[in-house]
Amino acid sequence: MQWLWCLPALLAAFLVVLLIGGLRLRPKKAAEHVPFRAQTDEQAALARFAKLIRLRTVWPREGEIDYAQFDAFLPTLRELFPHMTDTLEVHTVNRYGILLCWKGTDPGAKPVVLMSHYDVVAADAEKWSRDPFGGEIADGEIWGRGTVDTKCILCALMEAGEALLREGFAPRRDVWLSFSNNEETGGDTTPAIVEYLVARGVEPWFVLDEGGAIVSSPALGVKKDFAMVGVSEKGVVDAVIRVSGVPGHSSTPKDTDSPMRLLECCRRISARPFQPRLSDTTREMLCGIAAYSSLAFRLIFGNLWLFAPLVKKIMLSDPETAAMLRTTTALTRLKGSDTINIIPNVSEMGMSVRVAPWDSTESVLRHLTEAAGEYAEVTYDYKFEPSPLSPTNCDAFRLLADTIDGVYPGVPAVPYVMNGGTDSKHFARVFPYVYRFAGFRFTAEERGGMHGNDERLSTRSYLDGVSFYTKLFQNLNEGDV
Repeated sequence: MQWLWCLPALLAAFLVVLLIGGLRLRPKKAAEHVPFRAQTDEQAALARFAKLIRLRTVWPREGEIDYAQFDAFLPTLRELFPHMTDTLEVHTVNRYGILLCWKGTDPGAKPVVLMSHYDVVAADAEKWSRDPFGGEIADGEIWGRGTVDTKCILCALMEAGEALLREGFAPRRDVWLSFSNNEETGGDTTPAIVEYLVARGVEPWFVLDEGGAIVSSPALGVKKDFAMVGVSEKGVVDAVIRVSGVPGHSSTPKDTDSPMRLLECCRRISARPFQPRLSDTTREMLCGIAAYSSLAFRLIFGNLWLFAPLVKKIMLSDPETAAMLRTTTALTRLKGSDTINIIPNVSEMGMSVRVAPWDSTESVLRHLTEAAGEYAEVTYDYKFEPSPLSPTNCDAFRLLADTIDGVYPGVPAVPYVMNGGTDSKHFARVFPYVYRFAGFRFTAEERGGMHGNDERLSTRSYLDGVSFYTKLFQNLNEGDV
């Protein structure tokens, strides 16, 4: 029993280990400085943004496309940003894809690709408080479809470049601006742009697309702004599960009817969720946020070797954080009989599966097939592999973090894996340094307007975004890469 005398010492040592782990998570001391602000005529800049919002560049999955709106887009860019469109090489890819090349002064410097898309989803004007394509500016906000997703990026890039050209600025490296016309429908323009660049031997230092932004309190109850930078995005499987049975009249139902069997398949899939994993990126994200949290959180996240099971359990209790840990399945479509009193021969459900980076589309289809059971046929309408993880311990990520801090002092850059999808996934198939970040501060309400009603952006946020991309262009002239 002499070993009992050691217990206090062992407990003290254990607590010291925990304390050291927690104290290791400490906030980075931000250098105090005045935030960088681009010198621009703010009212004129907002008016140019509003004019792009008024173009109804909706590229639907089904139905007719108003090509006149897309035909007008490049001429409108030429009208609004004459220095950019006269100085930069202007290429069109896949008819409506716009690719601008700002030639650099140093042929040995690696180029960069900055992305956006100018197509938008449809908007039901009856459900909006203002005209979704009016570009109205009221009460410090600019309203319209595309203000957040993502004409704001495209217009801010052009606005920043236009002002820099007027000042005589010249980039050291080639800067490619890639603007797609059909991102929202997973169209073929960005894949064609990637092929275009590869064929010309363009190997970007890094690629930057939409994705994260400056957000407040992303997790752990931390009352602070963070710059969420996507370093990967989940893959997609649009899975279709079909079950056959004997058709008949609804007056004589059976357990073997196709809808009943489909219901059982759905229950079986729900009972077998994909295994959760606390990935390295999620750990880095949580530790980055926890560094600004209470000591209790710092003790937990600074010692994930011990507390990882507890953290996973807590995160799995909330759908938002649970999606960070696993491949998710969402039941989005059901098909059966067109007539309510007829039992159909075939019943079908569609599931949108977002594939975590450690899974694959093939493993997802195999999992669904095994879970659904013998009566189900599992196929897919579309699939795309999850994007590889882009590194954070590199010059490209540090440049982004420095640019963020220059415009938003004291806002740390935190990596994460995007649950949604962007066109950058096509670049990620070929190039290793692909990041997803929009240089704006988005409120929760503004993020909720994407694809919803009353999409709008504060005018201050837009102008800060112009400053971000201006600072990014300037910072691209630094470094040895």
